[in-house]
Amino acid sequence: MSAKKKILIDMDIGDDIDDAIALYAAMRRGFEIVGVTTVFRNTVDRARQAKKLLKEYGKGYETVPVFFGYGTPLESTETDFDHIPHYTPDLESDRYAPDGKTPEDAVNFIVDACRRYGKDLTVVAIGPFTNLAKVIEQDPEALSLADQVVIMGGAYYKQYADWNVMCDVAAADLMFRSLDNLACLGADVTHLTVGEDALYENLLNYAGEETGHRYLTELCRLWRQDRPRAKLLLHDPLVIYYLDDPALCGMNPVSVAVMTEGFARGMTLNVDAYGKKKMNPAAYAEFNDTRKALVAETVDRETFNRRILKDFSV
Repeated sequence: MSAKKKILIDMDIGDDIDDAIALYAAMRRGFEIVGVTTVFRNTVDRARQAKKLLKEYGKGYETVPVFFGYGTPLESTETDFDHIPHYTPDLESDRYAPDGKTPEDAVNFIVDACRRYGKDLTVVAIGPFTNLAKVIEQDPEALSLADQVVIMGGAYYKQYADWNVMCDVAAADLMFRSLDNLACLGADVTHLTVGEDALYENLLNYAGEETGHRYLTELCRLWRQDRPRAKLLLHDPLVIYYLDDPALCGMNPVSVAVMTEGFARGMTLNVDAYGKKKMNPAAYAEFNDTRKALVAETVDRETFNRRILKDFSV
């Protein structure tokens, strides 16, 4: 494992395939993964799947701790969750048991990692933001100690309600109101990263000896069975490649407001692009130059596609 940037990944692996591709890419790129936490609905299954992918890849990653976080959004009481779509019975093995015993253990792990590594750590959130909100509630300073909190979520230049925000709107709202070290790759940009045919074929048909890739191929086939018409959208992998080379995305400092009610609930409003400050000063009173997030406006698709295809052609 090379001495690259330290990252902690908070993810909802097990539904769309891009989470698993992102975790595999982080290993292929040599990041030092200090831990993985899972979020949204059946987080134990998700943790077991992440644990298996780490172990199958090996090369030092088999010892990365994996904790299951909160499955229920902040303003919900839902607790009855089905297995993740890519669940397989072998995940019940003790070999893939999560490291923690409760969702609070995942929150404590994130807090401890932020305080231990400080600016040497990047927190990567590629699922709904419930765990991050729980961290903020427990220790409001912890996430700000990290170098950055890089998320996949929201939409800032084409306005609509993104999945990761909609899954827990209250959590997203708390995160944006609390952090000044956010870097955001919104769905309006990540939707441009449709996987090329060569990558798609490699993911579905890999038959080489690298066991991590073989397991990823199994997950890709399960995903295709579950969603036969879905496009291969590389939302979460783009975050990993952005971490490795921030020049992949054109980023702008933006004031962001999460819409928490009404028909616009779940939208992440680019306040600076709205352009009506003089006509509506009261609505802008809370926004100032000290609380902005870095937000992606563009992506270099050609470079991204070339790099991810190279990494997955093993």
